[in-house]
Amino acid sequence: MEHQREITATRMVESLAGWWKLAGLDGTVGVNPVNWLEIDSVERIEESNPIVHAKSAETGAMLPAKTEIAWPKDIEILKDMVAKAVDLPCNIFGTRTVAPIGPQNCDIMIISDLPEVDDLESGALNGGFTGPMLRQMLAAINVELNACYWTALATTRPSTGDIPAEYLPRLADFVRHQITLIKPRSIILLGSSACNALLGEELLKARQILANINHDSITMTAMATFHPRTLIARPVQKALAWRDLQMFAQRPGL
Repeated sequence: MEHQREITATRMVESLAGWWKLAGLDGTVGVNPVNWLEIDSVERIEESNPIVHAKSAETGAMLPAKTEIAWPKDIEILKDMVAKAVDLPCNIFGTRTVAPIGPQNCDIMIISDLPEVDDLESGALNGGFTGPMLRQMLAAINVELNACYWTALATTRPSTGDIPAEYLPRLADFVRHQITLIKPRSIILLGSSACNALLGEELLKARQILANINHDSITMTAMATFHPRTLIARPVQKALAWRDLQMFAQRPGL
């Protein structure tokens, strides 16, 4: 037993070290000053192509209408419909889609905001540059990514690279539909949009505690933390993310 504990601890340390290395962390001090009190400054990383928030008054975009298509009650059918760009709430931003991944019978559900550009190229949420980072993050607390169900609020990508706030309620409804099908015991929320949509809180406030999501007569423990893309862009934030993961590792009901 003691030998097994040593092996597990060694693997966790190796995974954690690999996670930090993957983000390219060479020091604890960044070159440019960052205002960590502003959510936008933490979450926005596409600095070479500044993101312009889409506003319906400026773009003429219509709010998402209630879909006439019945939402599938089987998770594999749902994945297939998303992949085929069927008229579901998550597919409203384009025709290039990235379906959720992972098994239906799982304890942990991961919810992010939208696919990366290279996720669209690979066709999988874990196929881009953020996938290996998330795998390392979870492995550091002895959680296997392949054992989790991972979905995104939007399975297509807006041209702005950001989800307009007015779309979040409808996208959150469809994610809650997936929660009903998966029935996870715990939920991990990655980034500001997922946090706002499911918890109604700003990320920097919500990530300080474990929350509860009550849905369909089930209460689930929820942990909000930074999206892997943020940690890759600003490795100094990894210390905060590690605290979030340690808190999640001590969640009730394990």
